[in-house]
Amino acid sequence: MKLSPSTSGASRNLPSQGSGRGDARNFWRFEWLLAVAVLISNLAVFELAWISIKEGRQRAEELAGLSTRDAAQVLDQSLTSVGRTIDVTLRALADELERSELEGRMRREGILSLLARYKGWLPETEALRVFDAEGQPRWASHGGTTGRASEAEQAYFQRLEAEAGLGMVVSQPVLDRDTGNWVLAFARGIRLPDGRFGGAVVATVPVEFVTELLTSARAGPKGLTMLRYDDLSLVSAYPALEGPLNEMGNRNVPDDLRQLLTSGATTGSTRTSLPGGGERVGSMRRLQGLPFILVVSVLSESYLEAWRGDVLRTGLLALVFLVLSTGSAMLVIRYHLRQRAHAARLKQTLADLRNRDQALGITERVGGLGVFSIDLHTGQTYTSPQFLEIFGVRSGEDFPPDIWRARLHPDDRAETLALFDTGTVGRGEPFDHEYRFIRSDGEVRWIHGIAGAERDEAGMPARVHGAVQDVTDRRRAEASLQSAFDEYERLVASIPVGIFKLHWRSWENSRFVYVSPRFCEQWGLAADAVLADARIPYRQIHEDDLASFQAAQARVSDGLASFEWEGRIRVAAGVRWISVMARPSPLEDGSVVWEGVQSDVTDRKITEIALRESEEHYRLLLQHSPVGILKYDTRLKVSYCNQQFAQIMNVPLPYMQQLDCSKLKDVRVLPALREAVVGQVGRYEGPYHTTYDGHELNIAMNCAPLRDEAGQIVGGIAILEDITERVLKDNELARYRDSLEDLVAERTADLVSARAEAERLARVKSEFLANMSHEIRTPLNGVLGLAHIGFRESRGRDKAQDAFARILSSGQLLLGIINDILDFSKIEAGKLRIEAIPMDLARTIGDTLELMEERAQAKGLALRLRHLSDLPESCISDPLRVGQVLINLLSNAIKFTERGSVTLSVGQEGGQLVFEVSDTGIGMSEGEVAKVFAPFEQADNSTTRKFGGTGLGLTITHRIVELMGGTLHAHSRPGVGSTFEVRLPWVPVDTVVRDSHSVGPLLPEGGAGARLTGLRVLVAEDNEVNQMVLEEFLMAEGAEVSLTSNGQEAVACLLQQGTTAFHVVLMDVQMPVMDGYAATRAIHAIAPALPVIGQTAHAFDEERAHCLEAGMIDHLAKPIDPEEMVRVILRHTTGRAPG
Repeated sequence: MKLSPSTSGASRNLPSQGSGRGDARNFWRFEWLLAVAVLISNLAVFELAWISIKEGRQRAEELAGLSTRDAAQVLDQSLTSVGRTIDVTLRALADELERSELEGRMRREGILSLLARYKGWLPETEALRVFDAEGQPRWASHGGTTGRASEAEQAYFQRLEAEAGLGMVVSQPVLDRDTGNWVLAFARGIRLPDGRFGGAVVATVPVEFVTELLTSARAGPKGLTMLRYDDLSLVSAYPALEGPLNEMGNRNVPDDLRQLLTSGATTGSTRTSLPGGGERVGSMRRLQGLPFILVVSVLSESYLEAWRGDVLRTGLLALVFLVLSTGSAMLVIRYHLRQRAHAARLKQTLADLRNRDQALGITERVGGLGVFSIDLHTGQTYTSPQFLEIFGVRSGEDFPPDIWRARLHPDDRAETLALFDTGTVGRGEPFDHEYRFIRSDGEVRWIHGIAGAERDEAGMPARVHGAVQDVTDRRRAEASLQSAFDEYERLVASIPVGIFKLHWRSWENSRFVYVSPRFCEQWGLAADAVLADARIPYRQIHEDDLASFQAAQARVSDGLASFEWEGRIRVAAGVRWISVMARPSPLEDGSVVWEGVQSDVTDRKITEIALRESEEHYRLLLQHSPVGILKYDTRLKVSYCNQQFAQIMNVPLPYMQQLDCSKLKDVRVLPALREAVVGQVGRYEGPYHTTYDGHELNIAMNCAPLRDEAGQIVGGIAILEDITERVLKDNELARYRDSLEDLVAERTADLVSARAEAERLARVKSEFLANMSHEIRTPLNGVLGLAHIGFRESRGRDKAQDAFARILSSGQLLLGIINDILDFSKIEAGKLRIEAIPMDLARTIGDTLELMEERAQAKGLALRLRHLSDLPESCISDPLRVGQVLINLLSNAIKFTERGSVTLSVGQEGGQLVFEVSDTGIGMSEGEVAKVFAPFEQADNSTTRKFGGTGLGLTITHRIVELMGGTLHAHSRPGVGSTFEVRLPWVPVDTVVRDSHSVGPLLPEGGAGARLTGLRVLVAEDNEVNQMVLEEFLMAEGAEVSLTSNGQEAVACLLQQGTTAFHVVLMDVQMPVMDGYAATRAIHAIAPALPVIGQTAHAFDEERAHCLEAGMIDHLAKPIDPEEMVRVILRHTTGRAPG
């Protein structure tokens, strides 16, 4: 319910006419003076408002520039710190790789472990990689190296290769081939001991990591942070730019930024006009030591938003002042008018009331104020239109107190009603409170209400008058400011430097106003303790650095210079190095506020200390170098000279250190010196007259250019060596050279002739051995074959069987002698081949013992196996040669042992396999042991006569062990026995790879004597005895045999009986009419699937290779062992159905 204002009032007498005229003149004079005063005051108010608005905009722009500079500086420190860390790590890694290359001690596992350890120091990197001089990847901490392309075409790699001594190089963003992400490559070169380029170590940092750093430095909701390469190409931006502008490598930059960068400035401010209106203000910084440009900017509408609010409020206040001053003037005029006449006063009073109501309405609208009045006795309420507008009530609608109470925000209702109903209405207390109100359309608004109670004669509250104001915009601005402050706090907590603010009156009377979490973490202190007592950190300064800290205090005590100090502090974790920088801001009361940053520089100091030690080390090396070293600038003026250079030149060192080389009397060295300062390598070798005393000597001088960090030539370095004695020796040698040349020519001719003769003899020797092998093995095959048949057929007749056994034993002895001679011949000719394949140790040892078991039992000897240690399951070696070594040693032991035992001991010691063969035989003296490995010799002549043999067995064994990289030693005592120890390298494998020909058990279930039952065999053999032997062997095993005398007959037989008539062919190699090679090729042409097994009297590897080349699938050397022949046939016919 609305109340109308009262219009009643008392009558007053009108003044006389004369007095009225005088009053009128005074009134108009006073009115003009009042109007002028009001006009002047309003003009002054509006002028002050205009000045305030302009200064406010200037302050907003300055604050925006300061915030972008601070953000850019913080990001600069973060990125530079990351770059320094990577540089130090890469330098340490490159140094360690160079040292390992020099010492040759680093294996692949060691390098991978080294990369993993250094990678742990750089969590921001994706991987550490090492590339060789051709750019090929060699090692990587992650992702492997297989499939990666060469880095040789990359610009940074070419710079490292071309510029020796170049520091860390950072590439433009490139796509990582493993992850598909954009990365930055931080690289350092590797130099070999001879100075050549050896490759590079590369740390890849994801561009995403850089973007995360940019994210942490947002300059408000409309802020933009960009990182560009030094050629202006885009690396990263946050938030992302629109369209093509956000493409990696985009060089589209505003003109003001391009002009600033072209000027060479390292820092600066930017102001860019946007196409759609508005401006973007920011700061630019070139990162120190890194090829990057950092730009942080904010949008004008962002930093001018608060200023526009201030403009609105200032304008409203000025307008309110205008209205109030005008209204006040009108009130004064009305007061004077009431004095002129009582009747006119009543009329004017009504007009004034209307004018005042209108002015109040304007004031409410302009100031956003709504007024209300409540009569507590009658319940009548007055509300202004602005009041209803604030609460969202339409014109003409009622707004009783119950609706106001019902729409109070639930979180604010209890407190608001308690203050208003109980405090103001009940006890008459003033009401001043902010609360939230829900309008009818659901919008929530913040209301600031003030009210006071008017008391009646009894002192009780009778009426309540008040005003309300919508403060939603202010509340939102405060929330935005708080959010910005919280964001700033998070940013401060994330940067690697500590921030502090110290209010200083004296060093004894000071306190910290603000300390960041990182600051407290670096000191190891709680923030409350530091804020309570600023002297606590002072007590943790290292005692050796107190003097430097006090000196830094003294430097700033008399003025307002910046404070800088670097020193050690003691914390719980030990001693740390910190760097402190602060700048002062004087206050009006004479005190100073110091704002500064603090960085933990422990890692950098450790690196600097190591660098100083390294520099001192290299200084001593230069000073005491056996060669002279000279540095000079581009004008050939000496800047450094070591003692050896001056000593060679026979001049005092101070004279050399101030020498101008361009004024040397002997100008023959000047071209070499000048070539270095133009980027070339100069050299002079020859006589030289010293400048100081004219002494003549012979020198060798090498000159190379010196470059600064930018690659510009700043001078040269000369390496000097006194070669006078060498020249004298060369001249002496020259006198002998001419006489020696004729002698060398004669000797060369003799050597050529001798070489031809040696090659002819070697060829004749090979042919002789091959023919000898064929001529002996062919009849021996028949002898041993008939002996085998006789031994088998004479079972039950002991004397006959014993005779055949002796024939077999003698034949085997003769075969062993032939094999020894052939193996020795191969070793002497360097044709014995050693394989490196997976070997099953247990199988090799077991097969050897099984082979030697029958021979030991025949002599009544015990053959034992003893394990010295656990034996590996497998290794890389040559199983054939290992078996040959063990067989030779065991055969030798059994041969020279009449009673007792022979023991094979096996084991592993470190990286070696150990085999020991011990016997209880006749033993040897020390003299006999000394020549036991000599060819064609045995212990003594009596031994030779008693035991026989060629004396080549141990010689061959010794040579084979040496070819396999091992050792063979003998230990013996006469009458006690001998021990032969073999040590071979152990090379592990992951899996035992068995012979691909192995097909499991070779004997069918039928047992011996019927193993070839059902097989049809075609035999091609020209020797009748051998035909008979083969036929007897094969038929005894159950096979069906067809005999032919040469290759042509074998092919004809196959054509006649059909290509599927036989399961296997035994093919002799040397036959009349058609040899075995031609016959095999013909058989393959008509029956490709028919297996052909070669027979040859040649035991050379070349012969086996010829057989396989002709198409034979296997090879049998004569004399043929029946068991071996059966095994080979079964190996290639198992599973083949009869034709």
